[in-house]
Amino acid sequence: MRKFVALVSLAIASTLVAYSAHPQSVGTTLVMQAHWDNSSPVQGTVTLSQPNLIGPDTVIVTKTLSKGRTSVAVSLAANSLYNVTLLSSAGTQLVKFPITTALINPSNLSKAEIDLVVHAADNSLASAHMDVAMSF
Repeated sequence: MRKFVALVSLAIASTLVAYSAHPQSVGTTLVMQAHWDNSSPVQGTVTLSQPNLIGPDTVIVTKTLSKGRTSVAVSLAANSLYNVTLLSSAGTQLVKFPITTALINPSNLSKAEIDLVVHAADNSLASAHMDVAMSF
């Protein structure tokens, strides 16, 4: 399932080849919704970080899920790799997946939203749906 999320992320990034229409980035709204397969909201935190060649990831922001949802506005760097990590309230890592700004102009990316469904029985990913909004 992790390969599926990585492939979906790469496919979305590959299809969003954008032109340099907005030289200044005011930020991208990133939204995550997470629910268990019984429809109850996941309680926990989501972290956006940048991986480093040596040492731990650099944490950009950590947000608490409220009713299974959170959002944040951040400025994303061009040609960069980020990790999104979802932890349960008990600290169990439920999902970790990469996103990239390669092949897109992040100043054109106004919003990215992902909706995750997690199997309650084994904490595995049941499904992921991602939507992005670009402005040119």
